[in-house]
Parts: sequence; C-alpha cells; structure tokens
Amino acid sequence: MTHCSPPPRPRTERLLLLLVLTSTLWGCTTSAAQPQALSPTPTLTPTAPRPTATTTSTATATPTPAPTISLGFLTPTAVVTTAQILAPTPTAPPVAWGLPEAVVPEPFGVNIHFIWPLPGELDRLGALGVRWIRMDMSWSDVERERGRYDFAGYDQLVAGLTRQNLRALFILDYGNDLYGGGPAVLTDEGRAAFARFATIAAARYRGRGIIWEIWNEPNIERFWHAPPDPMAYARLVQAVVPAIRRVDPSAWIVGPAIAGFSPDYFVALAQTGMLHQLDAVTVHPYRAEPPESAQAEYLALRTYLDRVSPHRHIPILSSEWGYTTHESGLTLDTQAAYLVRQWLFHLTLDVNLSIWYDWRNDGPDPADVEQNFGTVFNDFSPKPASRAAQTLNRTLGGYRYQRRLPLPDPADYVLLFQRDDAIALATWTTTATHTITLPVACETVQAVSLTGATETLTVTGRQLALTLTEMPRYIHLCPGEATQRLGHWRPTQQTVAVDATGAGRLLVAVENPFGNVRQAELELTLGEEVLGAALGTLSPGERALVSLPIQITDMPRTPQPITLHFITPDLLPLQTAQLWLIPAAP
Repeated sequence: MTHCSPPPRPRTERLLLLLVLTSTLWGCTTSAAQPQALSPTPTLTPTAPRPTATTTSTATATPTPAPTISLGFLTPTAVVTTAQILAPTPTAPPVAWGLPEAVVPEPFGVNIHFIWPLPGELDRLGALGVRWIRMDMSWSDVERERGRYDFAGYDQLVAGLTRQNLRALFILDYGNDLYGGGPAVLTDEGRAAFARFATIAAARYRGRGIIWEIWNEPNIERFWHAPPDPMAYARLVQAVVPAIRRVDPSAWIVGPAIAGFSPDYFVALAQTGMLHQLDAVTVHPYRAEPPESAQAEYLALRTYLDRVSPHRHIPILSSEWGYTTHESGLTLDTQAAYLVRQWLFHLTLDVNLSIWYDWRNDGPDPADVEQNFGTVFNDFSPKPASRAAQTLNRTLGGYRYQRRLPLPDPADYVLLFQRDDAIALATWTTTATHTITLPVACETVQAVSLTGATETLTVTGRQLALTLTEMPRYIHLCPGEATQRLGHWRPTQQTVAVDATGAGRLLVAVENPFGNVRQAELELTLGEEVLGAALGTLSPGERALVSLPIQITDMPRTPQPITLHFITPDLLPLQTAQLWLIPAAP
C-alpha cells in the first residue's frame, strides 16, 4: 500500500482531492466527563522487562476478489503522490500464549471456586461459551509438607478445562504455616518458599496457556492478611517473577489484582520499579454503579501507566468484577445486562481480558450478598445472566471488535464487529430508552435481544431507527459490498498516547479484499483540530498497518475523546471510530 501524509487542509479541499462532488461525512465527536489524573509520575528504579511474549495477529489469508465494484474507492486513474509509510502485514508466526485478541468470546471468563468439579459442572461451564476461568492456586493446599507438592487436583482441573477449550488464570496466593507468618508472606524465608512453589507450578504447566496472577487484592487486609503494604507486595513480586521466568521465559505474569483502582497503591508500586516486571496489571473495579462508570478510572490508570512506562504499553486486565443479586441488590435482568455491558465496554478501552465474578452462586440464601454473584443459581439452574452470556458468545462468536462508533450522546454505545464479510453491531445506552438513527445500506436488519429473541427491523430510506435501552441488543446488517466495507479497517488500540511535544502515532489495520485498487483518507480529529491526516491506496488483496503520525498543539490535562475518520470518495457512512487521546505529563 502506498501513502502520502499531506499537511492539514480544510476538509472541503481534501474531499475535492478525492473527487467527491456531493454528500457529507457522517460522524460526530463525543463529549464526556473528564477523568481525574493519578498522582504525578514518580521517580522509578529502572527494571528491564522480560523479552516480549506478545499475542500475534492472525495470519493473513488470501482474500477472494469481488467480481465487480459498485461502490467505494477511486480506481487507479486518480493520481496520488506516494510516500511509503505503510507496510504489508507480515505472515504471523504461531500464536504465542498470552492475552487473547478482541474476538468474541476469547477475552471473556468467569471466576470459579472448585478444583474438583461436581458431576457435569465443567460441561455446564463450557456451555456458557466463555474461554477463561480464574481460580486460586493456594500455596498451603499444594505444599502441605515442606518440600512436597501435591498438584493432583489442579492436574485434573487443567485437563478438564482443556477438554472444554478453556484457559486458566491461576492466582498464586496466600501464606503457609509451614514457614511461619500464617496466611501472610512477610519474611525472606516465606518469600523464598513462595517463589519455589510458584516456580514448580509454572514449570509443571508450562505450555498450557496459564496466566499467573500474584496474590489477590493485596490492598485489602482481609486478603493480604496483614495491614496492606505495597512495599511488601513488591518484594514478593520481585522474588516470584524472576523465579518463574527461569523455568518458563514465555510465561505471562500479572498483578496486583487490586480491589478497585487504588491510585496511591499503584504509585507506591511504580516507585519500586515493580510494574515493569509484570506483563499486565489487574484490577477489580467493583461498584454499585453500572460498568461504564469505570471509564474515568480506567483512563486515569491508562494515563498513569503510559507516563511511568513510556516505552512499553502495559496492558490493563479486569481479573474479577461482578454484581450480586441478593434481595437488596440488582434484579436478575439488570445483572444480565451488566455482565454483557461489562465485557463489551471493556473492549472499548483495550481491556482484553474480563473475568466475571462469578460462575455459580456460592449458596442458596437469597439474602446473602456473597452467595448471589453467580451466572447460575447454586443448583445450576440458569439465571438471565447465563442466558445473556450464551447469547453474546453465540451471536457474536468469531466476530472481531473493530471500533466504537462516535455518537452525539456519550451515553450511547454502538460497537461494530466483523467476521469475514459479515458486520454486526452491539448497542445499548446507559440512560433512559430512546431512539437514534443510523445510516444503513439495507432494507432490513436482524436484531437479537439480550437473551436471544430475534426480530426483523425495517430500514426506511437507508435510515435505521434504532431503539436503545439499558439492555444490550445485537444488530446483524444485511450482506453486500457497502456492509462488507465497514469492517475493513480498525484502529489497533483504543487509546493514543502523545509525548511532551504533543507527538504520537496511531496504527490502523486496513485491508482490501476487492479486485480493484482502493483509495481513502485517514483523519484524526479532536473537536475541530486535525491531529493527523493522510491519503493512501491499497492494492487488491493487500493488508497493511497504517502508521499515522499525529501532533497536538494544545496539550490537554486529561484524556480526551478523539475521532478517527476513514473517508472514502463516496463518503460511505459509519466509517468513524471513537478513541481516547492520552496526554503526556504536564
């Protein structure tokens, strides 16, 4: 693919360059409550990260050219001055174990509380359609005599999970009376023994796709089993991580599994250099409010991590978060909606692992808060949450998240997904029920409700009147070239960081499965300011990563919503993406 980066010009002039005579570009920027930044960047003790063991992109397949082109890009008769800043996507090597890609249901999972499942339990769990479980690997349960380690229960659990196509996130946690200190690990002897246990576990399950999480909610005395001490937690991590790396250099190790977001705790950890040793940080954003209310906190954490680690993007994962349905809690239907919204909302912020708490109600008491977080009741009878999870994973199974569409109201969510030539939307709102219109080149579309009911919606004058409620709904667009083209580009990240000079770079994945050369313009805007713009062409069958340089003149103090436009000569609508600009430290 060839590409030139013109200086910003008025949009009308750039559209003339694309030979567009009429129509206007559909797409709006959004506004949102601005998140509060974390504490200023601390001075770090540098610690070199391990060699990257990152998830790789799917190998490029040879597309089948379309026989005719009725809509779309200009043919090669248009002259474009070229500067080669686009490179074809290389053939991907075998996928390394690590974080999942944003393809449903790969990022979704549930917490469990068993090693030995009840009869049929793993089959029921597999039917939920998720790909992950999170479970404690308790040191004291494995090492009951000094130097003797019993993994029999975990061996059978891992084997059962493999049969169900499930991966495990195991929490290496809690103390061991054999080494003193009770359930806490606060001595050099205890840390060394805990590291030996972690090393033996990692070696035993090497190559099984396990993610290792160090401890659970160490910022809470109930789980740290002593007054919370980020320095003590950092010392534990610094003992465990190198030990695991020695037996499995490709292992993924995460932490600290923070309850909430706890900015002060993260600042203290960063001051030790510990965050550079982890492959990702994990948070538990529990709250009574809806999932989307965590947006400001996620963006504040993203900003902080980018400042303390400007040369390595540290992923953020949600390893535990749920909502209870006890008698004074959420209704069963609202819990179902929040489960789906939590998983989908996370995709809009690059939180590509979402573990729901939890799989099954812990008991039968409807008044007990702790006993009612499950997707199913204690007797395994389904809650609406389990049906909602199954519907999401079945309806969007195999679809890749491409982007969130910018809408006038930031409370409205329309997420675009692609699978092969098919396009689907996930839609909901966090406010009262209302109707929006979307420009759609269809006569009808198929809608699927939160729990699987289907209906056909009529499109009038290529405008789809879409009712948004707090209950997510999925829309399958009609097949056809105009629909297919919506899925042929996506930003590779949902946040864009800039340095102290206001410079940054955005990678955009694009492809052309058609038989003609295609041409388009990429433009990134913050309000009316153009942060970056470029014209490019793509040969038939080509896939590429567009490296779009950006520059901002007036540095914001907090993350700002920005819009990526993919402008084609016919101004095909729905060709926008809402992203977030992450500012440099003031």
